[in-house]
Amino acid sequence: MTGQRRTVLAPAVLLFGIMVAHAILETARDALFLARLGPERLASAYLTIAIVAMAAVAAVRRWGGVRDPRRMLVTFLVVAVVGTSLLAVAIPTEPSLVFVLYVWTGLVATLVVPSFWTLIDRSLRVTEAKRVFAAIGAGGVLGAMIGSALAGVLGRVMAAHHLVTAGALAFGLTAIAAMLIAPAPQREELPPVRKRVEVLSQRSRRYVRLLILAGIVSTVTLTLADLTFKRVLAERFAAGDLATAFGAIYTLLNFVGLVIQLAVTPKLLARWGVGNTLTVLPILLVATASGFALTGALIAIILLKLSDGGLRHSLHRVASEILYLPVPSLVRDGWKPVADAISHRGGQAIAALISFAIVLAGGAQLLGMAVAVLGVAWLIAIRVVKRAYVEQFRDTLRAGEIERDVRAPTLDADSTALLTEALASPDEVEALAALELLARGGHVPALVLYHPRESVVRRALTLLDGQPRPDVAHVLGHLIDHSDPKIRAAALIAASRTGSNELRLEAAVTDADPDVRAAALIGLASTPDHEQVVSDGVAALQAGSSMHRIALAHAIGDAPHERFRRTLYQLLALREPAVTREVLRALARAPQLAHVDRLLPLLEDPHVRGDARRVFTATGAQGLDKLIAALDDPRTAIGVRRHLPRTISRFHSPIATAALVARLPREPDGTTEFKILRALGRMRANDPSLAIDASILHDYLRRSIADAVRYTMFLDGMVAAGDPSPGAELVRELLREKRRWAIEHTFRALGILHPRDDLRSVHDALLGGSENRRGAALEIIEALLPAELRAPLFATIEDLTPDQRRSRLGDLAPGPFATYEALLAAQLADPSESLKCVVAHHIAERHLVSLRHELSRLRPPVGPPLVIYAFDQAIARLDV
Repeated sequence: MTGQRRTVLAPAVLLFGIMVAHAILETARDALFLARLGPERLASAYLTIAIVAMAAVAAVRRWGGVRDPRRMLVTFLVVAVVGTSLLAVAIPTEPSLVFVLYVWTGLVATLVVPSFWTLIDRSLRVTEAKRVFAAIGAGGVLGAMIGSALAGVLGRVMAAHHLVTAGALAFGLTAIAAMLIAPAPQREELPPVRKRVEVLSQRSRRYVRLLILAGIVSTVTLTLADLTFKRVLAERFAAGDLATAFGAIYTLLNFVGLVIQLAVTPKLLARWGVGNTLTVLPILLVATASGFALTGALIAIILLKLSDGGLRHSLHRVASEILYLPVPSLVRDGWKPVADAISHRGGQAIAALISFAIVLAGGAQLLGMAVAVLGVAWLIAIRVVKRAYVEQFRDTLRAGEIERDVRAPTLDADSTALLTEALASPDEVEALAALELLARGGHVPALVLYHPRESVVRRALTLLDGQPRPDVAHVLGHLIDHSDPKIRAAALIAASRTGSNELRLEAAVTDADPDVRAAALIGLASTPDHEQVVSDGVAALQAGSSMHRIALAHAIGDAPHERFRRTLYQLLALREPAVTREVLRALARAPQLAHVDRLLPLLEDPHVRGDARRVFTATGAQGLDKLIAALDDPRTAIGVRRHLPRTISRFHSPIATAALVARLPREPDGTTEFKILRALGRMRANDPSLAIDASILHDYLRRSIADAVRYTMFLDGMVAAGDPSPGAELVRELLREKRRWAIEHTFRALGILHPRDDLRSVHDALLGGSENRRGAALEIIEALLPAELRAPLFATIEDLTPDQRRSRLGDLAPGPFATYEALLAAQLADPSESLKCVVAHHIAERHLVSLRHELSRLRPPVGPPLVIYAFDQAIARLDV
């Protein structure tokens, strides 16, 4: 056995053996117990099993072998052989040991079955598990069916206590098989960032505790259902017929379970996902238990047991085991045996106590009503577990990621004091960082103006705004005489706001440094007596060098005045990048001076685009309205259009969000469309409460997935054709790129709809090389997308043959294409302009004259010149 075959067959054989042995032993213990002790003692047996099993698991946790699940499984099977053999010898001579047999059977199941699934969990990734768990589980269901049938046949020819010997023999054969073929635990874990290991483990433990709680609810429900069934059965059959009856009934139930395991479980897991699949059993129990409680009809109790026996060890067991797959092995190996013991045996103990109370108050119908009520509670628990299951996969992906969104915290009194102390640091970087953080809180200490580093002083003066505080104004007089001209200029601007330094401003008008002159002129602008001096000085600076114009724009930005609006736009008209940047910084500080219409073309210039965006943001509603109008205007230059979405997104408002969402499905330019997606993704990530029209995004999702499917099928056709020509290779490469972009558009749209999920990590994990990360990502997508969208998306991502992909897609797949020419004709009709051009070139390259009619028919009469040119050239080459 090698590869995929061994992955399924070896575990299936082991589980088959375990369940054959358990079914034989279960039949013997039920028949002996009901015949000798009666159904009234069942609750006591369940309570004893719970106490013994939890004590045993607690002891096992202290044993070092817990870290090797293979060795643990083999050991528990050997213990099962020895203990069962001893009971087989003792029971005929000591009938009271039947109670011990009942407890022993439950203890063996508690230790052996969870150990088996722990080993399988460690041997498989989640994607493999969802494919093969159903097949492995089928081995168990088949084993239970064969074991029950064998017990039923043997029960006709021998006493029930001889079945205990048969069970010991079956455990012995299984133990030998485990030594030979049990898989080695080798599933690698995702490598988490070291700082997140403990956080991930804590979250995983909380998740396991939630699974334990849900397991307790499910076990209480199933145990009460089982007690109800056995109580009714004990009333209807004679003691000597119970072994045969149990064998026949369990065989039928396991046959139904096998059919469900092979035919239903894989399809339900693929289509519904783990969470929804888990709801099937409790829904059926609620319905049948309610029917029995209300009518007392035997058919209702039979259907209840049919639901329990047919689904518990097939569909329900497989889905329940998958819930543990996202838990790191560090947590799972230690906690899963405990979780199984507490949820299964603890649940049985609680059920026993409930049944004690119910038996005192009424009969089997009251038990049925309790099952129905608990079934509803079980459904609620599944809903909570489903959310936690997906969140566990999100944590798994985040464990290998860095934090992407880090925001500066709000400063408290202690933090402010610490930063003020850091301002005195001789380290320039440390002092500037402290200054920036303090300035965000609106506080620039006066003492920073005495800092020995000139860059720190200059930055502090720049951050001063409005009327200076008295302590700051006192220091400004000292700085006006500073040796650094930039500090002198900034101090002059700040001092001019006090109105008490006019003489110093007049003297600085003739300073040799342009920054100081500009600051003095702008400072005097509010004084009518100096109007002519200011006008002449500003004109001289405009006529000077770029350095003079930068100084002028900088000074206007520090002390904006309506008088200088025209001056700023005269400086903009010169198109000097350094001057333009300084003008835009001035307009950002004084948005009342901005003409937004005249700033739109600047978005096309990468040197000043960021500064232009800051101006638009500063203008508020006026700027946003202009940007939205430009995005909807087909006359807007393409170079400007492609930078509008990011600019609009900086407003972080519902109006901006609605405008981008509305434009998304109508945008003809692919690059702009992609930038709208990125802009919306940023906005929703920063503020998930921003409302969006989800219906538009869902329609866009369907379109993007349809694009991915179409390009994937085109690519499959081109690969199958095997055309070695350069044009064909170019088409194939373009189709790969188109598929990649369609998939990325899908994930970006999903990220907008679900901003709290890191869909970038999910996308990267799906397309990356790590199978563990890929499995986690698939589970997250399964929770976000309905089946009708999830199936085609997975079909484009997974590595499938063309036939497998077409089978997965069904009616969604285009074609099939009868000929190579039909495939190329379909691509000619594609909306993609680039694909049209490349395919037209390839048709001409291969001289496929049969497609000349298609080229003529599909040639657009008007449209992009490149497309028209490509079609015309192809037609001309075919006509030669």
